[in-house]
Amino acid sequence: MKFIKKIPPEDEKRSEELAHHGYKKLKEPKSVGAAIAISLPLSMLLMVLAGFWCYFLNPTFFDFMSEEGMSIELTFHLSSILYLAGMVLCLLIHELIHAVFIPKVWRSEKTYWGFNGLFGFVYTEEKLTKERFLLVSIMPLILISFVFPVILNAFGIWSHYLIFLSVFNAGGACVDLLNIVLVTAQVPYRGYVVSNGYSSFYKKAS
Repeated sequence: MKFIKKIPPEDEKRSEELAHHGYKKLKEPKSVGAAIAISLPLSMLLMVLAGFWCYFLNPTFFDFMSEEGMSIELTFHLSSILYLAGMVLCLLIHELIHAVFIPKVWRSEKTYWGFNGLFGFVYTEEKLTKERFLLVSIMPLILISFVFPVILNAFGIWSHYLIFLSVFNAGGACVDLLNIVLVTAQVPYRGYVVSNGYSSFYKKAS
């Protein structure tokens, strides 16, 4: 796995090679901005689901909500910096989880990681089976927003801030979920998926 500053643009020559080998371009948003805009309803849905899951695990942490309404007071001091750092760390863990489910990721010459502002990313040009692509895409959402809360709550280290991070991670997984929907709908059973910049290609297994 190598470091890069940003995800490269689509390599037209490689796209032609992929087409020559029977790959078709996935119908998907043309840019990250478009993908985020399209997936905003998914973000809201995921945050609601994560919030209900946290409530199910420990309803006492939601006692600040009453029939008379909800009151939230925001204060900013030095600890706020630690909270922001926790959000950045959550994003990095999210991307690391993506990475560890990519086959042979540490030895891969086609897998990259980097930072885009405060956000980290993992990008791979390895050929992935449809099933593996779906696994890589879904695991940060499953682990951080649904599995880790169960473990942390069981050990008694659950808190309002950890609930916030759980919901925050779920909302940030909206583009992952959009990719899951697109690949599930378009890529045939036992098909393969390959990334070329921001474009994805697929073909049926021979």
